[in-house]
Amino acid sequence: MRLTGSVPIINCSDIERSLSFYQQALQFVVLSKRSGDAGLEWAYLQSGDTLLMLEAGNVSGSNDTNTFNRLYFYTDDVEAMRHLLHAKGFDVSPLNNTAYMQEFDIVDPDGNRLTIGQRLSELDSN
Repeated sequence: MRLTGSVPIINCSDIERSLSFYQQALQFVVLSKRSGDAGLEWAYLQSGDTLLMLEAGNVSGSNDTNTFNRLYFYTDDVEAMRHLLHAKGFDVSPLNNTAYMQEFDIVDPDGNRLTIGQRLSELDSN
């Protein structure tokens, strides 16, 4: 098992404004996005080889660093990675399945949330 990549996740106070900025200023294109009752919640972007996720949230005045800074890491064996970290005594969340990923969270010593995941399509082929 190894890490195979990472994607920064930016928590945005106005995700539509941030999306427009990244598209216009840095030529990012939307790979996928998710909307809910309140509008756009999340967007996955790419510019060249660079990936970025934008996530809607209240960043102004927030004391919760777990929602402010977050990194997404890809792995080639999410279950083994979670098991190893748990066995080493780290506090890891349960495995969670999204529409396309199996993932879990761990928080670093500074309160930054790290999400580690594997695409479900990769799990099916193993």
